[in-house]
Amino acid sequence: MKKLINNKNYLLYWFGTALIMASSNIVQFMLSLYVLDITGSGTLFATMLSITIFPRLLFTPLAGVLGDRFNRKKWMVIMGFCSGMTLTLSGTLHLSVSTLTIWMIYVLVILLEVFETFFSSASAGILPLIVSKEELGDATSMAGFDDGIVGIIGPIIAAILYGRVEIGFGLIIAGLISIIGISLIMVMRILHNQENSSIQEKKTLLHDFFEGIKLINSQIFLRKLVILAPMINFFLTSVFTISIVFVLRENLGVSAVVYGNYQALLSAVSLLAPLIAMNLMKKRDAIRLLPSLILVMTVGFVLMTLGMILGYFEIVDERAMIAILFLGSAVTIAIVVIMNITTLVLFQTIIPSNFLSRIASVVNLLATISIPIGQMIYGSMIDLFPAFWTLILSTVGIFILYPITKSILKNVPQSKDFKVQRMGGNLNE
Repeated sequence: MKKLINNKNYLLYWFGTALIMASSNIVQFMLSLYVLDITGSGTLFATMLSITIFPRLLFTPLAGVLGDRFNRKKWMVIMGFCSGMTLTLSGTLHLSVSTLTIWMIYVLVILLEVFETFFSSASAGILPLIVSKEELGDATSMAGFDDGIVGIIGPIIAAILYGRVEIGFGLIIAGLISIIGISLIMVMRILHNQENSSIQEKKTLLHDFFEGIKLINSQIFLRKLVILAPMINFFLTSVFTISIVFVLRENLGVSAVVYGNYQALLSAVSLLAPLIAMNLMKKRDAIRLLPSLILVMTVGFVLMTLGMILGYFEIVDERAMIAILFLGSAVTIAIVVIMNITTLVLFQTIIPSNFLSRIASVVNLLATISIPIGQMIYGSMIDLFPAFWTLILSTVGIFILYPITKSILKNVPQSKDFKVQRMGGNLNE
């Protein structure tokens, strides 16, 4: 860990991506509350969140291939700069020309999602190029601290901006933060060469994408993760992006500052998760703990469901309801962070560098498909029924994943036993 802290290039990556993520969090926070406040509709709120998924579905395959074919650092810089400038220009346009309508917000979030899709695909494979293989575990866990710190600071800044200045000023500030972060990435040096076999073989983009699918098909763990990830996303993402936000803002009427503090406290709790993940990875192959992690996540959902039901029937007051919601959310978020870290380290360890972006893109693509479906269903349910029914649905769904996970992971080998191959040859050749 000490060697990693002294790694100038990693620190540039760490601070640069922190600023870029902070910018994204600020924008998402402000636009979400803005749409919810001016419409008061769970369906319209869910629609805004859901439409951001479609650019990701459309461009993820291309982004993954390009991330493997071309210089990942340059892709990160280009996409981050485009995102920052789009935010800055949008904020300026809003302040000088017109009001920010729902349709303008839809166009803005779609553009931002396109840039983020290409940025994320390149970023998914950058760590093995700036740190040694032995440092990957610590580097990935440190990135978890990065997420936690941004999660604390981002909502607080966003709440202050949303409550005190025009949303146009908020967009400009978020854009400038993103540009500063990209400036740090520009200074970062690549220490290890990126493999670009696809360029040498002059194969088509479509061929490269299907090479990634072949690799997934050759690995039983990857095939089964593709099944598990969409199911988790369906039950998990919709609760945190739709149900809890709607209950706190619309049903309880908490202010933007209070909601921002709620999100910041959750992120503060999640800072402990990387420490737990590092400890688990030192003791054993942590990926084999996935069924237990799913079970603990179910406990978190039970707590959130209980808090919402008790609050709805006025068995407890609003403060107690929020406290129970927070406790359940904290347990769930911590488990999600641990699961993400362990699976990401496994990917970076066993998959060749020139396939990392493609594999991450394919897995993310399939996992993302379930998000808009869940958000639209949950948004419509909230307009028709009490919000706690969405929590009951997610609790049952996550619990069902426990025996399914135990079953599909029975034959998963230890990390050291993975052999990354394709039909007719070794991908490392």
